[in-house]
Amino acid sequence: MATQPIEEHVERKFPAVLEIIRENIMKHGNPLALNGTEVSSWAKDMNLPKTGDLLFYTGGEYQLLPFIDSLVKLITVFDQGSPLFTMGIGVRNLLEKAGINAEKVYGSVLSQDKERYQAVNKKAARILQSLGYNLCYSGDEELYSGALLYELGYWEDLKVYAQRVQHVLQKSGAKTLVCLSPHAAEVLKLVYPKLGISLNIEIKTFVELVWEQRHKLEKASSGPTVVIHDSCRLARDLHITEELRDILTAVGVEFCEAKRNKEWTTCCGGPSKFTAPKLSHTMSERRVKELQDTGAELMLTSCPYCLSALEGALDKNDKKQVVDLIEFLYRGIAR
Repeated sequence: MATQPIEEHVERKFPAVLEIIRENIMKHGNPLALNGTEVSSWAKDMNLPKTGDLLFYTGGEYQLLPFIDSLVKLITVFDQGSPLFTMGIGVRNLLEKAGINAEKVYGSVLSQDKERYQAVNKKAARILQSLGYNLCYSGDEELYSGALLYELGYWEDLKVYAQRVQHVLQKSGAKTLVCLSPHAAEVLKLVYPKLGISLNIEIKTFVELVWEQRHKLEKASSGPTVVIHDSCRLARDLHITEELRDILTAVGVEFCEAKRNKEWTTCCGGPSKFTAPKLSHTMSERRVKELQDTGAELMLTSCPYCLSALEGALDKNDKKQVVDLIEFLYRGIAR
């Protein structure tokens, strides 16, 4: 008589760095444990009210970019399974007990683009105000959306965390929320309802609000040729592609298309930064080559992680630039 195989309990462990990110989101409200004052410092002189009809939502994502890149550099240098990396995590735990967050310290030392990424938020707010939108902002109460919990598979944690986000967003009394990051827009608009979390707020992206008032944008006198890099989240999940092109047409900018574009866009490599940083960099380099093959002088995206990933793949001597749509449009209103 054949015996049935005994099922062994297999303990599944996530890589150490992912557990750190999960802990930080659940405990501190963002992946790298920045406090509310650090996340909202860009709005210090904006005098934005905390309540209103249109809630401006950064989710802390542009603010996190330089810190994330620094952490990824650490992951690339040390094998996460090595005793040295384990020792590093041990030191991190000791620092945390002393009230110091190791990821934040490391990022603070090496981040070069902190001011630039903070400024993206202010530029986005200024653009929307110039188009006639009245914004409110949660300030130092603003929480990260929890997108990484969803993307990395921590779904049970997201169910709990989403309720905290829901509370903060609803305090604003807003009827509409504008997300700067398509990752945040996706999780708030498409994932939260699946978890039974009803925000009772219309979720829109920065691109959509600009598109709706594109007739108010000033025409560019001249400028570089542009190639559009469509973000996976924006194009595939939120189905926002033509709006980007309509905006560029409205400001009179010449643009071209990469071989793979719109819903068929090539991934920038950003989503795999934490789990496979070397593979991520290879993917970013390939996408940059696709964009450069068009001959365009400027690569334009509309996602913080695409911006970071594509910039990281540029050769140091390359004169071609990667810019965010927010930065690109701000050049026009700041003349």
